[in-house]
Amino acid sequence: MWWTDEEWAELVDPELCGMCADAHLPENEHSILVASTEMTHIRLVRNQAHPGYTVVILREHVTDLGLLDAGQLSEFWRDVQRAGRAVGTAFDPRKINYLVMGHRAPHLHCHVFPQHLGDDPLENVDIADGPVYLDEVEVDASASALRKAWQTSA
Repeated sequence: MWWTDEEWAELVDPELCGMCADAHLPENEHSILVASTEMTHIRLVRNQAHPGYTVVILREHVTDLGLLDAGQLSEFWRDVQRAGRAVGTAFDPRKINYLVMGHRAPHLHCHVFPQHLGDDPLENVDIADGPVYLDEVEVDASASALRKAWQTSA
């Protein structure tokens, strides 16, 4: 059963949106800030069951790609592409999947989800795999590697 009208209204309310509240912070419960552009925040997800798993979050509270004008859409996908290139450089995946969902968190964001040699390519992609939480030294090293790759991926 889909969200009730009341539940959905709360989820799409920018005043109650978790991504609006913390996507710009250096760290939050779910991720670490790697970079920001005029359009997006790029964040390394704490659950690193798939090394390099990153999200690109639109700065503005928009709930669907269809609500962006052509220029905004182009800028958003340019940041997603750049994030994918950075993940590729820093984590050397076999393939990267790009997922735009938003049924749980209706704030436009794209999961940059790397697949590695040890992953089963016949399994459905599951952003909840694991979870695998790195210690502080490992997560700092991963975030640093991604920041460095971001700088050279423009």
